Amino acid sequence: MIFVKYFIVIILTFIFQAWTSEFFSLGTIDPDFCIIVLLYISIKNGGLVGILFGFFIGLFIDLGSGSNQFFGLTPLIYTSTGYFSGFLYGKAKKLSEMYFTVLWVIIILCQFLIFTVIVYQDYLIHDPIGFIIKWLFTSLYTLVFLGILQIMIPLYRL
Repeated sequence: MIFVKYFIVIILTFIFQAWTSEFFSLGTIDPDFCIIVLLYISIKNGGLVGILFGFFIGLFIDLGSGSNQFFGLTPLIYTSTGYFSGFLYGKAKKLSEMYFTVLWVIIILCQFLIFTVIVYQDYLIHDPIGFIIKWLFTSLYTLVFLGILQIMIPLYRL
């Protein structure tokens, strides 16, 4: 039953991501709402559900994008994010709120770093400072939306 529920969440998240990509876009920087939902699901239900959700939402994103030069990258990165976020399952009461928050922020920053290194590898070689700015702005833009959501539904209370 949980997989049916999260399959519906996958479809709704994918539709919301596709529908709002132009609205929230700042130049070439888009927030990644799928990662936000993946983080919440992984922390609430553990690594296995996070891995499966990450793989399928990443697969939907790759199949939904027209000309994807890096097919398979999104499921791989979302699966690893679901896996590492699953380590935080049940740890909110054992860890301090600050340490717990730092851990999921590091997971998100690493996810965006891996994605940015692979997609913008030429940019890394020609302009390393521009690459770092691109990585930070992309990840911080998503973290801003995650921070807004933290006000309503904090991750450490799941």
